[in-house]
Amino acid sequence: MYAVEFQAPIENGIVHIPSQYHEIQNNTKATFVVMYNTDKITTEQNNINDELDTLFANSNNQVQVTMDLATNTNDMINDGIL
Repeated sequence: MYAVEFQAPIENGIVHIPSQYHEIQNNTKATFVVMYNTDKITTEQNNINDELDTLFANSNNQVQVTMDLATNTNDMINDGIL
């Protein structure tokens, strides 16, 4: 599986693939990960965050994952995981 990253407009649900990636336009299937910016947090997102905070508060696991912990592979390498 190959991966490419690009920014493209979405118009009426259609993603416009840049011309430099013309070789993928003839593929019949692809996996998409869509990342987008939003300035407003929805009520549903707030409810999910509240639920996660409650679960964490009731957990006996006192380690809260941060971006540094999630992306720092040094400890994994030292532990023989990687």
